[in-house]
Amino acid sequence: MGSGALKKIIAKLNTVEIYTVSVFLLYVLLAVSLIGKGIGSLYLILVYSGIIATVFLVAKYSKPADSPNFLRKFYLLAFVYLVYDNVHIFIPHINPLMFDDLLAKIDRAMFGCNPTEWIYQFANPWLTEILQFCYVTFFFLPIIHGIELHIRKKDDDFAVLFRQIVFGFYVSYLLYFILPAVGPRFSLHDFFAISNELPGVCLTEYFRNFINSGGGIAADMLNPAAYANRDCMPSGHTMMTIMNIWLAFKFKSKLRYVFLIIGTGLIISTVYLRYHYVIDLIAGAACAVLALKLEPKLNAWIERKTASMRAN
Repeated sequence: MGSGALKKIIAKLNTVEIYTVSVFLLYVLLAVSLIGKGIGSLYLILVYSGIIATVFLVAKYSKPADSPNFLRKFYLLAFVYLVYDNVHIFIPHINPLMFDDLLAKIDRAMFGCNPTEWIYQFANPWLTEILQFCYVTFFFLPIIHGIELHIRKKDDDFAVLFRQIVFGFYVSYLLYFILPAVGPRFSLHDFFAISNELPGVCLTEYFRNFINSGGGIAADMLNPAAYANRDCMPSGHTMMTIMNIWLAFKFKSKLRYVFLIIGTGLIISTVYLRYHYVIDLIAGAACAVLALKLEPKLNAWIERKTASMRAN
């Protein structure tokens, strides 16, 4: 493919597709740098290259980026999860240090105690059930918001939501490289005692196992802390939930108060259920504010560049 043809395809990409291609290009570079490290780099390079090619093909044969069809609106969601899942392949090699002790120390300096231990005084099976449900809705809330906007044919609002949410997810995933940590359920508590100490009523264990499996922890694993995803800092749950709530009120979503109530429970659950340190939540909230402010400026720059490519 010549440079001219490549520019024409890039010019057809929307901003979210450019974010996605950029992240997978970074992953290709990381995989190349780790060839011979036992992570299956050549296979990963092929997978990431195939994803990039898929994005280019969809852009080439779809409607214009400013009037996408249903497929083009939602297909990137599968890649968003893949970005999360694959970042944990690279973190141990790029930054093998663990920062749980530092994060716990910051919490104790701020509050004079470990917040996950302090909040245990409020433990109740019904509260655990409700908060575990809130926690498990994390990835689904912005999807539901997007489907609502799609059904209501609010395409401009949908475009902003999808752009900013995907940008937020990618930023949070890449920030995990800076201070990898597995969370207080391993560092401050006995992971194997959580089901006894924080029992639910009916579905808590199913939700908890679902979260564990998505976080790299298989059932009956003897040393889960060694395999758990190092994804505490910043709290993506806090960051993305705040972004979704903010945009829901901005767009006057019919579900905005549902998002607010469940989202508030979700943020509380991150500490109550021992997934996060409070400093993770503070960092996640700060990242949410920065992402909401910076992404529109980045999008405007990208749109100017792609418009210039189309004009030429």
